[in-house]
Amino acid sequence: MKNWATLTAVILNLFQNLKSGTLKWIQGDNPLTGVGSIAEMKRFEILDHTADIGIIVHGENLKTLFENAGEAFFHLITDLRKVRRRIERRVNIGGESLDRLMVDWLSELLYLHDVENLLFKGFKVDSAGEDGLKATVKGEPFQEGVHVIKTEVKAVTYHQIEVRQENGRWRAQVILDL
Repeated sequence: MKNWATLTAVILNLFQNLKSGTLKWIQGDNPLTGVGSIAEMKRFEILDHTADIGIIVHGENLKTLFENAGEAFFHLITDLRKVRRRIERRVNIGGESLDRLMVDWLSELLYLHDVENLLFKGFKVDSAGEDGLKATVKGEPFQEGVHVIKTEVKAVTYHQIEVRQENGRWRAQVILDL
């Protein structure tokens, strides 16, 4: 009698847990009629989801590499055909490694975009190297109805950052957090 009471209690507990979703029935259609087994329901799963995008930029020299990186960055953000060169900002970044300089350059452009609501189309780098970067960027404020934001960039990352010279040309790879 005791074994039947224990078995009945276990079965009732199983069905209550199945009903509440704590347990999941697998390998069968119906826990009452199907053949299957009971497995504990997962509490969570980690999904591989990349909310990032990368750009690879090329240039004949460091100046054009950084200019092209600015253009590629804003090409991701908006339709550059609709951006006019109405205002100008100077960007000065202190000396550091080329990898860090690239991240800081794009981060400064992102800051101007986020804080001043600016979109840039023209990039003129006067100097770029381990002693720093000096540039002038031209664009205009975002205007609803004129401009479209294609991609919201949250941050410029150091993940897989690479600035190097190969075969006499410069190449940079940058990953952006979306």
